[in-house]
Amino acid sequence: MHRILALLAILALILLGGPAPASAKAVGLVKLGSPFPPAAFEAPKEAAARAYLGLAEGQDLDPASVPARLVIVEFFNMYCTHCQREAPKVNRLYQLIQDKGWGDEIKLVGVGAKNSAYEVDVFVKHFKVPFPMVPDLKLKSLDLLGEIFTPHFVVILKDAKGNRVIYSKSGPPPAPEKWLPDLAAQAGLK
Repeated sequence: MHRILALLAILALILLGGPAPASAKAVGLVKLGSPFPPAAFEAPKEAAARAYLGLAEGQDLDPASVPARLVIVEFFNMYCTHCQREAPKVNRLYQLIQDKGWGDEIKLVGVGAKNSAYEVDVFVKHFKVPFPMVPDLKLKSLDLLGEIFTPHFVVILKDAKGNRVIYSKSGPPPAPEKWLPDLAAQAGLK
């Protein structure tokens, strides 16, 4: 009987306005048209991945500081079935960038929301991800996005005006064959 009363009390607290969910406390700093806020994610361990992202030994990953005209950031979670389903499409986007010769101008990086380095490594190996992915076990991405619904894609354009967010959306990315030409045009790439 005590268990039923306790359950009813919890249910009443929830229905009558209990504590806000963790994601509701964060407002989110990533806004379309605004600069991507400073961030410090753990850098990849592999020298080649750090070189791809322009990171020196010991330097944290700040997506807005990656030396490229466009930086595409995929916030994912290893356990997210949507992220798993979209992995081949994101890999194809990376390959199209390389095939077009835009590998120095457009960089792609994944941030594993609430994932450890081990979990990110499992995802990378299982889905044969060709671009760097880093852990975000402490969920710093929550501060940036406000709420995390994975996958979430943010595109940062860097030009004479600085950097600004030109795309921020949860869910599957657009088809790479259509999305990449649009992104390239916004960056002035031909």
